[in-house]
Amino acid sequence: MPLKVTTLLNGCHLTMERYCLFGLILVIIVLCGAQQQADGLQVKMKMIHRHSTHSPFYTEFTSRFERIHELLRLDSLRIRSTPRWKFSFDNQPSAAPSPGQEPRTSFAMPLASGATLGSALYFVELYIGTPPQRALLVADTGSDLIWVNCHACRNCSSANSFPVFSPDNSSSLSYVPCFSRECNAVSPNSACVFKPKIACKYSYGYLDNSSTTGPYIRDTITLKSMSGRPLKAEKVYMGCGTDNQGQSEVGSGGVLGLGQGFNSFASQTANLYGSKFSYCLRDYLQPPTVRSSLVFGDTEDSLLPTFLKEPIVYTPILKEGSSFYYVGIEDITVNGEKLPISSSVWEVDEAGNGGTIIDSGSSLTYFTEDAYGIIMEALRVSTKYPMASTASPQRFDLCFNTSGGSNLKFPEFSIGLSGGRRFTPPAENFMLEIEDDVKCVGFSPLRGQSIIGNLLQQNFFFEYDRRRSLLGFAPANCSAHN
Repeated sequence: MPLKVTTLLNGCHLTMERYCLFGLILVIIVLCGAQQQADGLQVKMKMIHRHSTHSPFYTEFTSRFERIHELLRLDSLRIRSTPRWKFSFDNQPSAAPSPGQEPRTSFAMPLASGATLGSALYFVELYIGTPPQRALLVADTGSDLIWVNCHACRNCSSANSFPVFSPDNSSSLSYVPCFSRECNAVSPNSACVFKPKIACKYSYGYLDNSSTTGPYIRDTITLKSMSGRPLKAEKVYMGCGTDNQGQSEVGSGGVLGLGQGFNSFASQTANLYGSKFSYCLRDYLQPPTVRSSLVFGDTEDSLLPTFLKEPIVYTPILKEGSSFYYVGIEDITVNGEKLPISSSVWEVDEAGNGGTIIDSGSSLTYFTEDAYGIIMEALRVSTKYPMASTASPQRFDLCFNTSGGSNLKFPEFSIGLSGGRRFTPPAENFMLEIEDDVKCVGFSPLRGQSIIGNLLQQNFFFEYDRRRSLLGFAPANCSAHN
């Protein structure tokens, strides 16, 4: 099915048409920047953090400690809201270009921090339908479905703070038929809805028993460029949420899924940007006016030296039949000493459980219980400061009293990834100042799985090369990535 991109560039009409299938679900507000290149367009989208002045959730906190406490509260919601349905896409048609095929278009979006659904951390702003209707969606690398709150939605408590899409006002909208191939892909039983029209019914659930349900549609998505020029992706498949229930749905206008599944936004538009996207998350303690960027397509080589501190290195993305972006952990070191953690701790079992995912929607980093205790003990004995207790409502297992100290030094923490690559975040990414002179380790235990969260990813450039199944990363000055 054709996916068409149309934009105006220097007074010239440019139309690009490729073949793509369909798609559905961080919260991100998208502002795009477009510039002409020899092989197409470069568009940058701004990611808006939940605590940004550009976010509908903006609150003027009295201290930086309130900000971190709020992020941690939302994190507990996020972990309970992991999609409970894992779609296997091995037999689904892929929208990725064939090997050797050159991408025609790339674009970038600003990232605004917000957490998934009620706990969303990063949002994007985009426009759906004809004429375009504004939507504010969670940008989420941990899910696939694209969905938006629709008019006449029941139980949509977020409707007062987020735009609501009106299907009747879009001339480009079409409903996906019941029993169609596209319907079977998102609704194995080919369920139907009968209002407003007979159409395919999608239903997407989460571990905390929240869910979104409604007709499965396809429509045009317009990305607003920084220059004001529109970039349109036509016939994009998405959910039109008319019955959204549960705690995790509160405070969300919908979700822009960026996962590996065939129905994600990244998959559906792969032929337009060459199956690659990247972001660089700024320090959450920076002023709330600061935004991060989400880039679809190749980042210009001439721009990389302006914010990268080291060359990009790559580790394999392990599909494991999941929507999530799995990476392989080979070892953990503290101050260069390899910890005695069995390699089996990091493996995915036959049932698809275990492994390590990289997630833009979780704040903390979570380690499977079999590794967590060993990691925390190594950090405890390697840190020279006395242990401390905290009055924080969030539970931390390891905190230190740093009063009277200057030029604080903490142990080096490093994750060995597949391919011989090492991810070594600075201490400020995992030693979180919860109170004056109290720093706590921002790790938490999780049964059966590990998650590399966005605080550990701060001031690193991450590139998801979906066609080659590689995750690239490098330390960076993300404030310069704009």
